[in-house]
Amino acid sequence: MKKIKFKIKLFLIPGKATPAPPVGSILGQYGINLKDFCFKFNELTKNIKYNLINLKIIIYIDNTYDIILGTISLSNEIKLFLNITKFSKKPGIDKISLINFDQINNLSYKRFYFEKKKISSIRKMILGTMISNGLYYE
Repeated sequence: MKKIKFKIKLFLIPGKATPAPPVGSILGQYGINLKDFCFKFNELTKNIKYNLINLKIIIYIDNTYDIILGTISLSNEIKLFLNITKFSKKPGIDKISLINFDQINNLSYKRFYFEKKKISSIRKMILGTMISNGLYYE
């Protein structure tokens, strides 16, 4: 069993990692071969169609690493689901759109396959994310 040196969490565009910043400036300080990382990441994510995905990089003592791909973030999934490009800059004041409970329910069942939580907990996460970004429901 290898001993873990660092754990890093990133949000990257699938299939488009380059050694330039932000990837190079974040991972370069940990001694990772940037070209090798970008090649591995781009090969792993070449068929993913999302905007941004989260990933974890586990770096071991001998400077080897593992890439663990996550899912799309909840806020980006809400944007895709509702066809919104930006959220409100003033969430308590400016309302972007009004959605109904059926849309929230559909999104929560879609998200249920990625999360290891109850449907009611996923709905609460979705509602909290929506309200904090200026979306309101009926």
